[in-house]
Amino acid sequence: MLPDFTATVGALAATVAEREQGAGGSPQAARDFVLASFAAMPGYLRPPLRAATLFFDAWPLPRRGRFFHALSPAERRAQMEAWEAGPAHMLMRFYVSLALVSLWHE
Repeated sequence: MLPDFTATVGALAATVAEREQGAGGSPQAARDFVLASFAAMPGYLRPPLRAATLFFDAWPLPRRGRFFHALSPAERRAQMEAWEAGPAHMLMRFYVSLALVSLWHE
């Protein structure tokens, strides 16, 4: 099994949706919005962002034996929050911001 970009974006969107109780949008719509935003980015930005996302997905593998997208919701939330407070906070800000736009847009 390899890291999975689409599954990771979906897991990130679901985790943001879980944190944002009361948002009207669905995690699937948020995932689709983030993926569409990613696809619309300039070509030179997509490979490094994809690589960082796949690294994020693989991060728990040595300790937990599973990729981020396969973790429980509580484990995903803990990893996201740790990365939001750490040196990769801009990566999380990118995904969280886009997911929030979709979740709160009605």
